[in-house]
Amino acid sequence: MENEAATYCLELAELSGLEIFSFDVELSQFIYRNQAFKEHLFFAGDTLLKDDLEALIHPEDFGLVNDSYEELLHGKRKKLEFRVLMPDQTIRTIRLEAFLISNHARAQVISGIIEDITAFKEHNDTLNKFSNKKNSLLNILSHDLLAPLGSIQNLSTLIQKKTHNSENIDLHRFVNAIEKISRRSIELIRSLLSQEFIESAAAELVLRRTNLVVPLRDCVEQYKASEEITKRTFNLLAANETIMADIDETKFIQAINNLVSNAIKFTQQDGTIEISIKEELDHVLITVSDNGIGIPEKHHELLFDKFTSARRRGLRGESSHGLGMSIIKTIVEWHHGEITFKSKENEGTTFYLKLPCPAEN
Repeated sequence: MENEAATYCLELAELSGLEIFSFDVELSQFIYRNQAFKEHLFFAGDTLLKDDLEALIHPEDFGLVNDSYEELLHGKRKKLEFRVLMPDQTIRTIRLEAFLISNHARAQVISGIIEDITAFKEHNDTLNKFSNKKNSLLNILSHDLLAPLGSIQNLSTLIQKKTHNSENIDLHRFVNAIEKISRRSIELIRSLLSQEFIESAAAELVLRRTNLVVPLRDCVEQYKASEEITKRTFNLLAANETIMADIDETKFIQAINNLVSNAIKFTQQDGTIEISIKEELDHVLITVSDNGIGIPEKHHELLFDKFTSARRRGLRGESSHGLGMSIIKTIVEWHHGEITFKSKENEGTTFYLKLPCPAEN
């Protein structure tokens, strides 16, 4: 029965569209490759030496793959994504799940499954790009729309008071309608923004090695396109063109968006909001700073608390539910990072986000 079951498993492996392999560590040689694996040109040979790996793996991911290989040899199961360079210099993204298996002769064999996820990753990157654009535009539009809607509501209330003694029934009805419509519109926008952020944060975390400069630049460009509307200047300062970190791009950029949104609320017109990123000794440092009204010192200690009493209305009356900073802190901690801030009234605020550096390149 055992031989029959093994035969069925072998047939299943041959029919599978996933690439399945077994690799003898001592011989540095594949001892099994299914048909799907053999069809991949970049895994065509029987042997796999160090020089072959260096030519195969994308330079930015070689450190990650090498570290994972060493961990595998110590018995750790590994799941990772990495990029490979094709002969035509195109880049493919591979997902690998591997195990170390030792037989009675103490031979070390790495067995696993490889899947080409290039199309999935490109699709997901496109969704993330549009998600980031949506989040930026939501924040821009909310701040741009809330101010005039708030003015309409205030003016309608003022008209109601001025015409209180008027016997014109239609006038009262029209002014009441304007006040209700503007108030409901304001509530809808605020509810939409809060719900969007909370739902995004609640989804399961999926970490992927990412060049952080790219999504941060996309985020800032969306805000820069609105500078004439928001009357604020947005800048990105990147120490290098490539700064890698393991992040869930959708959640992390949503947290950045929320920090920028807060900066807009508490920065006067003609103010500046700046995002910077650089690599330090053992972490990646991202800052979001503004030259706005700052955070009163009495609120510093409670700023990251859920439903904090430190919540304040923005300069144009924007409300706060006291959840935003708490969720941002949670998202950063999910990434094994930390967030701190410095702020002084009438001088501005800077948030510091530290993320662990990925494996050395």
